[in-house]
Amino acid sequence: MSPDGTHEASASFRTLKLTVEYDGTDFCGYQSQADGVRTVQSIIADALGQLNMAPVKLIGAGRTDTGVHAIGQVVSVQVSGAVPTGRVAIALNRVLPSDASIVDAKDVDPAFHARFLAKNRTYCYTVWTRRTRSALWGRYSLHWKRPLDIALMRQAAQCLVGKLDFVSFAKAGGSPGPTTVRDVKRIAIRQMSDGRIVLIITANGFLRSMVRNIVGLLLAVGAKDLPPSSVVEILALRDRSKNPIAPAAPHGLCLLRVDY
Repeated sequence: MSPDGTHEASASFRTLKLTVEYDGTDFCGYQSQADGVRTVQSIIADALGQLNMAPVKLIGAGRTDTGVHAIGQVVSVQVSGAVPTGRVAIALNRVLPSDASIVDAKDVDPAFHARFLAKNRTYCYTVWTRRTRSALWGRYSLHWKRPLDIALMRQAAQCLVGKLDFVSFAKAGGSPGPTTVRDVKRIAIRQMSDGRIVLIITANGFLRSMVRNIVGLLLAVGAKDLPPSSVVEILALRDRSKNPIAPAAPHGLCLLRVDY
């Protein structure tokens, strides 16, 4: 067995690409942690084990944090067992808990790696702006009662598009890795008729908490707590400790899609 409890690969294994959807409310993120901690990776590994598919190298395209949701998470995994690929999603969904679902399963080349081969990832963040809370959207959106100037938010967002150093938007106190440069392809801000504002962000990759830190700053600009020019100033500081805005709450964030 490997250190994470899965079996070592052999010639009888095949590689699957799983598209996974989950409500992140009751998960401690995607990535496996200590024994007994409920994560998306651990419950998928357990489900594959129940089907005698001996999972190996269960790798997610994005390591979503505690409380973050997904409708298009991609997982690569080597499996054995007799379950046909066309039946894998159905079989797994019979044993998975109700807050996680396999949307699709496909055979892929053994060299496929869900994280390292991803070209772009798209997240959305939903803000509920109606004065009264929502019974349906409460788990998946930030309830924001103050007026927001969408035009100012869009103006500020354009300063974040391009290949930039986003260290000022990394997780506070975390280790951002060997490089903090990311290429943000687009930030779209849409105002829906039911009271939602949806921010959609596509990039070649994200630092931990980067999307939530961006959203937090854009909300501050929309509420007129900061001018749009503050985005450029905070980027130039290259220091998360000097970014005055806290990250937006995790439950408004959802991983929409991963492109290969």
